[in-house]
Amino acid sequence: MVTGRSFAEYVKDKCYNGLYQAAEEYVNENWESLNLYTRNVHRIGTVEMMDASVQRVYVRDLPGMRVAFEVGLELELDVKEGDYHYDECDQCYPWIRLYCEGDLSCGLDDWTINNIEPYNKNNAPANSLSDALVHYIPYDQLDKAATEFLREHYPAALKVTPYGQPPVSVDPVALAIVCR
Repeated sequence: MVTGRSFAEYVKDKCYNGLYQAAEEYVNENWESLNLYTRNVHRIGTVEMMDASVQRVYVRDLPGMRVAFEVGLELELDVKEGDYHYDECDQCYPWIRLYCEGDLSCGLDDWTINNIEPYNKNNAPANSLSDALVHYIPYDQLDKAATEFLREHYPAALKVTPYGQPPVSVDPVALAIVCR
């Protein structure tokens, strides 16, 4: 992988051409499902993809070194009038979501696109990894995650101490050995 720490940037560099081609094919065959909005065009006649940019990348951990990643791609579409009485055109900027999968051990050389659909910001995947490929824990669940971790790896740290006594300290060396 590249020396940077951003998986989204890596996907942009590694997969952009394939994502663009798949998006262009999807637009050519399914532009009606994108619910395009335009101010100038009365009846859409033709739609042509002009550009695309990676806006979001959600990553899920799979067995081994495999990852599933969903790419939110913003499209720039040129929409032309279908009614010969008007000679209008406009640009639209819909998003699509591409569901991909690949193996990190080969630098995503084997990545594939499993599905493409119109983007819906309300269905962001749960339990996704951060852009640095670290599990993301929402702020309001940090205490719960820490307690579960200690319960599994270092239960002595969860012992209740009498009032006025300091809590049990966690020995980092012992914790590292247990978690190995």
